[in-house]
Amino acid sequence: MYPLYHEMDVTRFYEEMERRYKEASTETNLARIRKNFLLSQSELARLSNVNLRSIQLYEQRVNDIDKAEAHTLFKLAVVLKCNIEDLLESPASI
Repeated sequence: MYPLYHEMDVTRFYEEMERRYKEASTETNLARIRKNFLLSQSELARLSNVNLRSIQLYEQRVNDIDKAEAHTLFKLAVVLKCNIEDLLESPASI
């Protein structure tokens, strides 16, 4: 009928809370970090040499950033001064 959180083991509880947080969160990690640097998508594309359309698709969750090529993630992370893991939506999947 409803999830019994108090009966879940810690791993299952964490996974469920992570899933619920992602459902509630409308902004991707990439978008949040980019906005914290006060960069537009166009500026990020120019500085990172990553295609603007790719950035847009990652931020809209049309393309899964967790499956992006390593060099793309690296270029974005360098410009945004963060770790590659910070850009991923499911860092546990690596």
